[in-house]
Amino acid sequence: MRRREIVHVTAARYIIKSGMDMRQGRRYILFLLQMTALLFATCGLTTEREQKILDYYSDNSRNRYADLLVEVERYTTTAGAQYHQKFYKHLIGIAGDLVEKKKLVVEKASIGFYYDKKSGDRNKLYLGADLASPKGDFAQPYEAVAVSLIRKDIRNIIETVNSCRSIFDEKDVVGMVIGWWWTATGARERVSIWVLKEDLMKFEDGMITFDELLLRSTFTNTIGRVIKLPL
Repeated sequence: MRRREIVHVTAARYIIKSGMDMRQGRRYILFLLQMTALLFATCGLTTEREQKILDYYSDNSRNRYADLLVEVERYTTTAGAQYHQKFYKHLIGIAGDLVEKKKLVVEKASIGFYYDKKSGDRNKLYLGADLASPKGDFAQPYEAVAVSLIRKDIRNIIETVNSCRSIFDEKDVVGMVIGWWWTATGARERVSIWVLKEDLMKFEDGMITFDELLLRSTFTNTIGRVIKLPL
């Protein structure tokens, strides 16, 4: 049975049970058809976006970006290493998109899967990467620098990472973590944002705003301690 026919049958059963008149019933069926078309169009778009990430993969790009990926032997979780190998082409594609399209500086050996270091739960993995921040007013207080870097880059990063829906379909992968490194007064500082995959989806689908996404997220400092930022 075709998708349109299924919608009509399902809608007809609901209309009969609910006692809708003919005009209301037609409007209800039209609404269902529009929503179904939108849903399948969105799925198609997601597939197309994921393929664009995979299109970055080639022998040349593998040689160019392999050093930006976490070294497999350095994983401390079996699942992390397994997902790294399973989604290797995605990881290379993420590196290519961040570097070539988004013009970001990715730290070496940083793109991969991280366990939830906030809670220590090794069964929850985050798709992540670290970015280097060579330019900026790093004489400001730590919190001001952190917020500035996050707000400047995070939208572009979400666009890249959230294209890889196949990765987030894995039940063990619960979100995204991105870290920013910078040097202030001779010391290296870092801030990381941890975002649940449900919030990534809600943000992209327009169900929450950018500010709401940040408020739902968790932030950690250079030593990995959970902190609050003046967002």
